[in-house]
Amino acid sequence: MAKALIDSPIGVVTVIANDVGVCRVWFGNLDEDVDGTSVADDIATRAVLQLREYFDGQRKDFTVPIDRSERVGFRGEVLTALETVSFGTTITYGGLATRVGRPKAARAVGSAMATNPIGIIVPCHRVLPSGGGVGQFGGGVPAKEWLLRREGSLG
Repeated sequence: MAKALIDSPIGVVTVIANDVGVCRVWFGNLDEDVDGTSVADDIATRAVLQLREYFDGQRKDFTVPIDRSERVGFRGEVLTALETVSFGTTITYGGLATRVGRPKAARAVGSAMATNPIGIIVPCHRVLPSGGGVGQFGGGVPAKEWLLRREGSLG
Protein backbone atom coordinates (compact mmCIF):
# COMPACT_ATOMS: atom_id res chain seq x y z
CA MET A 1 0.00 0.00 0.00
CA ALA A 2 1.05 3.59 -0.60
CA LYS A 3 -0.05 6.83 1.02
CA ALA A 4 0.03 10.39 -0.33
CA LEU A 5 -1.27 13.69 1.02
CA ILE A 6 -2.72 16.53 -1.03
CA ASP A 7 -3.09 20.08 0.22
CA SER A 8 -6.34 21.00 -1.54
CA PRO A 9 -8.80 23.92 -1.53
CA ILE A 10 -10.95 21.89 0.89
CA GLY A 11 -8.07 20.96 3.20
CA VAL A 12 -5.67 18.06 3.43
CA VAL A 13 -6.80 14.94 1.57
CA THR A 14 -5.19 11.52 2.08
CA VAL A 15 -4.94 9.00 -0.75
CA ILE A 16 -4.19 5.37 -0.02
CA ALA A 17 -3.66 2.87 -2.82
CA ASN A 18 -2.77 -0.78 -3.06
CA ASP A 19 -1.67 -2.86 -6.03
CA VAL A 20 -5.29 -3.04 -7.30
CA GLY A 21 -6.21 0.64 -7.09
CA VAL A 22 -7.18 3.52 -4.88
CA CYS A 23 -8.76 2.18 -1.70
CA ARG A 24 -9.12 5.41 0.32
CA VAL A 25 -9.57 9.10 -0.36
CA TRP A 26 -10.01 10.64 3.05
CA PHE A 27 -10.53 14.17 4.31
CA GLY A 28 -7.70 15.06 6.64
CA ASN A 29 -4.46 13.25 7.37
CA LEU A 30 -5.44 9.60 7.72
CA ASP A 31 -2.97 8.07 10.12
CA GLU A 32 -2.41 4.69 8.53
CA ASP A 33 0.79 2.72 8.24
CA VAL A 34 1.62 1.63 4.73
CA ASP A 35 4.33 -0.47 3.16
CA GLY A 36 4.55 0.84 -0.39
CA THR A 37 5.07 -1.23 -3.49
CA SER A 38 6.02 0.26 -6.82
CA VAL A 39 2.57 -0.52 -8.26
CA ALA A 40 0.74 1.04 -5.29
CA ASP A 41 3.08 4.05 -5.37
CA ASP A 42 2.33 4.54 -9.08
CA ILE A 43 -1.44 4.35 -8.50
CA ALA A 44 -1.27 6.79 -5.56
CA THR A 45 0.84 9.19 -7.64
CA ARG A 46 -1.67 9.01 -10.52
CA ALA A 47 -4.57 9.58 -8.10
CA VAL A 48 -2.86 12.65 -6.62
CA LEU A 49 -2.23 14.05 -10.10
CA GLN A 50 -5.85 13.50 -11.13
CA LEU A 51 -7.20 15.00 -7.90
CA ARG A 52 -4.98 18.07 -8.34
CA GLU A 53 -6.26 18.45 -11.91
CA TYR A 54 -9.83 18.13 -10.61
CA PHE A 55 -9.27 20.78 -7.93
CA ASP A 56 -7.66 23.07 -10.52
CA GLY A 57 -10.66 22.74 -12.87
CA GLN A 58 -8.80 20.70 -15.49
CA ARG A 59 -10.44 17.30 -14.91
CA LYS A 60 -14.04 16.08 -14.78
CA ASP A 61 -13.59 12.30 -14.72
CA PHE A 62 -11.17 10.04 -12.90
CA THR A 63 -9.44 7.20 -14.70
CA VAL A 64 -7.23 5.93 -11.90
CA PRO A 65 -8.03 2.31 -10.94
CA ILE A 66 -10.22 1.79 -7.87
CA ASP A 67 -10.11 -1.17 -5.49
CA ARG A 68 -13.76 -2.22 -5.20
CA SER A 69 -13.04 -5.44 -3.28
CA GLU A 70 -14.69 -4.20 -0.06
CA ARG A 71 -18.01 -3.56 -1.78
CA VAL A 72 -20.61 -6.07 -0.70
CA GLY A 73 -24.38 -6.21 -0.46
CA PHE A 74 -26.59 -3.14 -0.66
CA ARG A 75 -23.73 -0.81 0.27
CA GLY A 76 -21.70 -2.16 -2.63
CA GLU A 77 -24.61 -1.73 -5.04
CA VAL A 78 -25.05 1.88 -3.92
CA LEU A 79 -21.37 2.75 -4.28
CA THR A 80 -21.24 1.15 -7.72
CA ALA A 81 -24.34 3.08 -8.82
CA LEU A 82 -22.84 6.25 -7.37
CA GLU A 83 -20.00 6.01 -9.88
CA THR A 84 -22.57 6.60 -12.65
CA VAL A 85 -23.55 10.04 -11.32
CA SER A 86 -21.73 12.30 -13.76
CA PHE A 87 -19.72 15.44 -13.15
CA GLY A 88 -21.98 18.48 -12.89
CA THR A 89 -25.08 16.49 -11.98
CA THR A 90 -26.66 15.59 -8.68
CA ILE A 91 -29.08 12.95 -7.51
CA THR A 92 -31.17 12.63 -4.38
CA TYR A 93 -30.77 9.84 -1.87
CA GLY A 94 -34.18 8.58 -3.03
CA GLY A 95 -33.14 8.80 -6.67
CA LEU A 96 -30.05 6.73 -5.98
CA ALA A 97 -32.17 4.24 -4.03
CA THR A 98 -34.44 3.93 -7.07
CA ARG A 99 -31.42 3.48 -9.32
CA VAL A 100 -30.39 0.39 -7.30
CA GLY A 101 -33.93 -1.01 -7.33
CA ARG A 102 -34.91 -0.07 -3.75
CA PRO A 103 -36.98 3.12 -4.07
CA LYS A 104 -37.89 3.20 -0.37
CA ALA A 105 -34.31 2.87 0.89
CA ALA A 106 -33.24 6.53 0.82
CA ARG A 107 -32.07 6.41 4.44
CA ALA A 108 -30.04 3.27 3.78
CA VAL A 109 -28.44 5.05 0.83
CA GLY A 110 -27.46 7.82 3.24
CA SER A 111 -25.81 5.24 5.48
CA ALA A 112 -23.91 3.81 2.52
CA MET A 113 -22.74 7.31 1.58
CA ALA A 114 -21.44 7.82 5.13
CA THR A 115 -19.16 4.79 4.71
CA ASN A 116 -17.82 5.64 1.24
CA PRO A 117 -14.06 5.10 1.58
CA ILE A 118 -13.14 6.82 -1.70
CA GLY A 119 -14.53 10.35 -1.49
CA ILE A 120 -14.50 12.67 -4.51
CA ILE A 121 -13.45 9.92 -6.96
CA VAL A 122 -16.57 7.97 -5.93
CA PRO A 123 -18.68 11.13 -5.82
CA CYS A 124 -20.88 10.98 -2.71
CA HIS A 125 -20.82 14.79 -2.72
CA ARG A 126 -23.24 14.62 -5.68
CA VAL A 127 -26.00 13.05 -3.54
CA LEU A 128 -28.42 15.55 -2.03
CA PRO A 129 -31.46 15.35 0.24
CA SER A 130 -34.81 15.78 -1.52
CA GLY A 131 -35.93 18.42 0.98
CA GLY A 132 -33.26 20.92 -0.04
CA GLY A 133 -29.83 21.83 1.20
CA VAL A 134 -26.71 19.80 0.57
CA GLY A 135 -26.92 17.31 3.43
CA GLN A 136 -24.07 15.83 5.39
CA PHE A 137 -20.58 15.05 4.13
CA GLY A 138 -17.53 13.34 5.58
CA GLY A 139 -15.32 16.28 4.67
CA GLY A 140 -17.79 18.76 6.16
CA VAL A 141 -20.59 20.77 4.60
CA PRO A 142 -18.30 23.62 3.40
CA ALA A 143 -16.19 21.07 1.50
CA LYS A 144 -19.30 19.53 -0.09
CA GLU A 145 -20.51 22.98 -1.11
CA TRP A 146 -17.09 23.78 -2.61
CA LEU A 147 -17.11 20.53 -4.62
CA LEU A 148 -20.64 21.17 -5.89
CA ARG A 149 -19.73 24.74 -6.88
CA ARG A 150 -16.59 23.44 -8.59
CA GLU A 151 -18.82 21.18 -10.69
CA GLY A 152 -21.40 23.89 -11.38
CA SER A 153 -24.12 22.10 -9.40
CA LEU A 154 -24.46 24.77 -6.71
CA GLY A 155 -24.88 28.50 -7.35
